[in-house]
Amino acid sequence: MNIELNKIYNMDCLEGLKHIKDNSVDLIVTDPPYEVNYNNKSKNLEKLGKPRTKQIQRDKSFVDIIIDYNKISYNLYRILKKNSHCYIFCGDKQIIKWIKSMVDAGFKEPQVIVWKKDKTTFDMTMGHKFPENKEFILFFHKGWKKLNGYNIERSRFRSCLNFKSNGKTDLHSCSKPEELINFLIKLSSKEEDIIFDGFMGSGTTAAVAKQLNRKFIGFEISKEYCNIANQRLKQSNIKEWF
Repeated sequence: MNIELNKIYNMDCLEGLKHIKDNSVDLIVTDPPYEVNYNNKSKNLEKLGKPRTKQIQRDKSFVDIIIDYNKISYNLYRILKKNSHCYIFCGDKQIIKWIKSMVDAGFKEPQVIVWKKDKTTFDMTMGHKFPENKEFILFFHKGWKKLNGYNIERSRFRSCLNFKSNGKTDLHSCSKPEELINFLIKLSSKEEDIIFDGFMGSGTTAAVAKQLNRKFIGFEISKEYCNIANQRLKQSNIKEWF
Protein backbone atom coordinates (compact mmCIF):
# COMPACT_ATOMS: atom_id res chain seq x y z
CA MET A 1 0.00 0.00 0.00
CA ASN A 2 1.32 3.42 -0.96
CA ILE A 3 0.62 6.02 1.74
CA GLU A 4 -0.12 9.44 0.25
CA LEU A 5 0.70 12.71 1.96
CA ASN A 6 -2.02 15.10 3.13
CA LYS A 7 -4.58 12.37 3.61
CA ILE A 8 -6.26 10.85 6.67
CA TYR A 9 -6.81 7.10 6.39
CA ASN A 10 -9.56 5.16 8.14
CA MET A 11 -7.09 2.65 9.62
CA ASP A 12 -5.79 1.34 12.90
CA CYS A 13 -2.59 3.20 13.81
CA LEU A 14 -0.37 0.10 14.00
CA GLU A 15 -1.66 -1.24 10.71
CA GLY A 16 -1.05 2.09 9.03
CA LEU A 17 2.43 2.47 10.49
CA LYS A 18 3.52 -0.66 8.63
CA HIS A 19 3.24 1.29 5.38
CA ILE A 20 5.36 4.29 6.39
CA LYS A 21 9.04 4.25 5.48
CA ASP A 22 11.87 4.51 8.00
CA ASN A 23 13.14 8.01 8.79
CA SER A 24 10.49 9.71 6.67
CA VAL A 25 8.61 11.93 9.15
CA ASP A 26 9.82 15.29 10.52
CA LEU A 27 7.55 15.60 13.57
CA ILE A 28 5.06 13.49 15.51
CA VAL A 29 2.13 15.12 17.32
CA THR A 30 -0.40 12.54 18.47
CA ASP A 31 -3.15 12.04 21.01
CA PRO A 32 -3.71 8.30 21.66
CA PRO A 33 -6.73 7.17 23.70
CA TYR A 34 -6.39 7.68 27.44
CA GLU A 35 -7.83 4.22 28.19
CA VAL A 36 -10.97 5.77 29.62
CA ASN A 37 -13.93 3.45 30.13
CA TYR A 38 -16.73 5.46 28.55
CA ASN A 39 -19.39 3.02 29.71
CA ASN A 40 -18.37 3.71 33.31
CA LYS A 41 -18.48 7.43 32.54
CA SER A 42 -22.10 7.07 31.48
CA LYS A 43 -22.90 5.17 34.67
CA ASN A 44 -21.25 7.87 36.80
CA LEU A 45 -23.29 10.53 35.05
CA GLU A 46 -26.41 8.58 36.00
CA LYS A 47 -25.27 8.33 39.65
CA LEU A 48 -24.79 12.08 39.74
CA GLY A 49 -28.28 12.61 38.38
CA LYS A 50 -26.91 14.09 35.17
CA PRO A 51 -28.45 13.49 31.74
CA ARG A 52 -26.40 10.92 29.83
CA THR A 53 -28.19 10.83 26.46
CA LYS A 54 -25.49 12.90 24.74
CA GLN A 55 -22.72 10.83 26.34
CA ILE A 56 -24.27 7.56 25.16
CA GLN A 57 -24.67 8.95 21.64
CA ARG A 58 -21.07 10.21 21.67
CA ASP A 59 -19.76 6.85 22.87
CA LYS A 60 -21.10 5.17 19.72
CA SER A 61 -18.47 7.07 17.71
CA PHE A 62 -15.58 5.75 19.80
CA VAL A 63 -13.82 2.53 18.88
CA ASP A 64 -12.32 0.52 21.72
CA ILE A 65 -8.55 0.34 21.26
CA ILE A 66 -6.02 -1.68 23.22
CA ILE A 67 -2.83 0.37 23.22
CA ASP A 68 0.25 -1.71 22.44
CA TYR A 69 2.76 0.75 23.87
CA ASN A 70 5.86 -1.20 22.80
CA LYS A 71 4.85 -1.71 19.17
CA ILE A 72 3.62 1.85 18.73
CA SER A 73 6.75 3.30 20.35
CA TYR A 74 9.05 1.16 18.19
CA ASN A 75 7.32 2.30 15.02
CA LEU A 76 7.21 5.97 16.03
CA TYR A 77 10.97 5.85 16.52
CA ARG A 78 11.42 4.00 13.23
CA ILE A 79 9.49 6.49 11.05
CA LEU A 80 10.87 9.67 12.67
CA LYS A 81 13.93 11.34 11.18
CA LYS A 82 17.03 11.81 13.31
CA ASN A 83 17.19 15.06 15.30
CA SER A 84 13.41 15.42 15.43
CA HIS A 85 10.71 15.78 18.07
CA CYS A 86 7.71 13.75 19.18
CA TYR A 87 4.78 14.97 21.32
CA ILE A 88 2.37 12.49 22.91
CA PHE A 89 -0.71 13.66 24.82
CA CYS A 90 -1.59 11.35 27.70
CA GLY A 91 -3.35 10.98 31.03
CA ASP A 92 -1.53 10.62 34.34
CA LYS A 93 -1.95 6.84 34.44
CA GLN A 94 -0.16 6.50 31.08
CA ILE A 95 2.94 8.57 31.77
CA ILE A 96 5.06 5.70 33.09
CA LYS A 97 3.85 3.31 30.36
CA TRP A 98 4.73 5.71 27.55
CA ILE A 99 8.08 6.75 29.03
CA LYS A 100 9.22 3.16 29.47
CA SER A 101 8.17 2.00 26.02
CA MET A 102 9.46 5.10 24.22
CA VAL A 103 12.86 5.06 25.95
CA ASP A 104 13.13 1.32 25.27
CA ALA A 105 12.45 2.10 21.61
CA GLY A 106 15.39 4.52 21.50
CA PHE A 107 13.99 7.96 22.36
CA LYS A 108 15.85 10.14 24.84
CA GLU A 109 14.21 10.37 28.26
CA PRO A 110 11.37 12.87 27.90
CA GLN A 111 10.22 16.03 29.52
CA VAL A 112 6.72 15.95 30.99
CA ILE A 113 4.86 19.09 29.98
CA VAL A 114 1.69 20.11 31.80
CA TRP A 115 -1.15 21.59 29.79
CA LYS A 116 -3.03 23.72 32.28
CA LYS A 117 -6.62 24.17 31.16
CA ASP A 118 -8.77 27.19 31.86
CA LYS A 119 -11.38 25.02 33.58
CA THR A 120 -11.77 21.60 35.16
CA THR A 121 -12.94 18.57 33.26
CA PHE A 122 -16.39 17.25 34.16
CA ASP A 123 -16.10 16.25 37.83
CA MET A 124 -16.89 12.56 38.35
CA THR A 125 -14.63 12.14 41.38
CA MET A 126 -17.62 11.92 43.74
CA GLY A 127 -15.60 13.97 46.23
CA HIS A 128 -12.93 11.25 46.59
CA LYS A 129 -10.26 13.01 44.48
CA PHE A 130 -9.28 16.48 43.35
CA PRO A 131 -11.03 17.48 40.10
CA GLU A 132 -8.62 17.71 37.14
CA ASN A 133 -7.80 20.87 35.20
CA LYS A 134 -4.73 19.58 33.39
CA GLU A 135 -3.45 17.05 30.90
CA PHE A 136 0.08 15.94 30.07
CA ILE A 137 2.23 16.14 26.95
CA LEU A 138 5.32 13.94 26.77
CA PHE A 139 8.12 15.57 24.79
CA PHE A 140 10.67 13.20 23.22
CA HIS A 141 13.83 13.68 21.15
CA LYS A 142 15.25 11.34 18.53
CA GLY A 143 18.78 12.72 18.56
CA TRP A 144 18.80 16.40 19.60
CA LYS A 145 16.98 19.36 18.10
CA LYS A 146 16.47 22.87 19.45
CA LEU A 147 13.03 24.35 19.73
CA ASN A 148 12.42 26.98 17.05
CA GLY A 149 12.91 30.50 18.37
CA TYR A 150 14.12 29.36 21.79
CA ASN A 151 17.19 31.61 21.90
CA ILE A 152 15.26 34.63 20.67
CA GLU A 153 12.13 34.38 22.83
CA ARG A 154 13.14 32.22 25.76
CA SER A 155 10.45 33.73 28.01
CA ARG A 156 7.81 32.08 25.80
CA PHE A 157 8.91 28.56 26.70
CA ARG A 158 7.65 26.99 29.93
CA SER A 159 7.00 23.38 30.91
CA CYS A 160 3.53 24.44 32.05
CA LEU A 161 1.46 25.61 29.09
CA ASN A 162 -1.67 27.68 29.50
CA PHE A 163 -4.16 27.18 26.68
CA LYS A 164 -7.92 27.36 26.79
CA SER A 165 -9.70 24.05 26.39
CA ASN A 166 -12.12 23.60 23.54
CA GLY A 167 -15.18 23.32 25.72
CA LYS A 168 -18.16 21.66 24.08
CA THR A 169 -17.64 20.76 20.45
CA ASP A 170 -19.59 18.78 17.90
CA LEU A 171 -16.37 17.55 16.28
CA HIS A 172 -14.86 15.39 19.03
CA SER A 173 -15.28 15.45 22.80
CA CYS A 174 -11.53 14.93 23.34
CA SER A 175 -10.15 17.27 20.68
CA LYS A 176 -7.22 19.53 21.55
CA PRO A 177 -7.27 23.30 20.97
CA GLU A 178 -6.03 24.43 17.57
CA GLU A 179 -3.96 27.10 19.33
CA LEU A 180 -2.04 24.47 21.32
CA ILE A 181 -1.36 22.22 18.31
CA ASN A 182 -0.31 25.30 16.33
CA PHE A 183 2.18 26.18 19.07
CA LEU A 184 3.75 22.68 19.14
CA ILE A 185 4.00 22.36 15.36
CA LYS A 186 5.71 25.75 15.05
CA LEU A 187 8.15 24.90 17.85
CA SER A 188 9.36 21.69 16.22
CA SER A 189 9.01 21.94 12.44
CA LYS A 190 9.37 24.18 9.43
CA GLU A 191 7.29 24.69 6.30
CA GLU A 192 6.99 21.66 4.01
CA ASP A 193 7.89 19.27 6.86
CA ILE A 194 5.82 16.09 7.26
CA ILE A 195 3.75 15.84 10.47
CA PHE A 196 2.46 12.45 11.64
CA ASP A 197 -0.59 11.76 13.83
CA GLY A 198 -1.72 8.16 14.21
CA PHE A 199 -4.84 9.03 16.21
CA MET A 200 -6.33 11.91 14.24
CA GLY A 201 -9.77 12.11 15.88
CA SER A 202 -11.50 15.09 14.30
CA GLY A 203 -8.34 16.08 12.42
CA THR A 204 -6.95 19.01 14.41
CA THR A 205 -3.30 18.11 13.74
CA ALA A 206 -3.93 17.82 10.00
CA ALA A 207 -6.00 21.01 9.80
CA VAL A 208 -3.35 23.06 11.61
CA ALA A 209 -0.51 21.48 9.60
CA LYS A 210 -2.31 22.42 6.40
CA GLN A 211 -2.75 26.03 7.54
CA LEU A 212 0.94 26.26 8.48
CA ASN A 213 2.08 24.91 5.10
CA ARG A 214 3.20 21.57 6.49
CA LYS A 215 2.40 18.17 5.01
CA PHE A 216 0.79 15.44 7.08
CA ILE A 217 0.07 11.73 7.34
CA GLY A 218 -2.75 10.55 9.57
CA PHE A 219 -4.79 7.54 10.65
CA GLU A 220 -8.11 7.35 12.48
CA ILE A 221 -9.76 4.03 13.30
CA SER A 222 -13.29 5.45 13.68
CA LYS A 223 -14.95 5.77 10.30
CA GLU A 224 -17.25 8.52 11.57
CA TYR A 225 -14.43 10.66 12.92
CA CYS A 226 -12.31 10.01 9.85
CA ASN A 227 -15.12 11.41 7.70
CA ILE A 228 -15.49 14.40 10.02
CA ALA A 229 -11.73 15.07 9.84
CA ASN A 230 -11.59 14.88 6.04
CA GLN A 231 -14.60 17.16 5.73
CA ARG A 232 -12.96 19.59 8.14
CA LEU A 233 -9.86 19.73 5.95
CA LYS A 234 -11.96 20.91 3.03
CA GLN A 235 -13.28 23.78 5.16
CA SER A 236 -10.09 24.47 7.11
CA ASN A 237 -9.68 28.08 8.21
CA ILE A 238 -7.29 27.98 11.16
CA LYS A 239 -6.01 31.14 12.84
CA GLU A 240 -2.39 32.22 12.93
CA TRP A 241 -1.76 32.20 16.66
CA PHE A 242 1.77 33.61 17.02
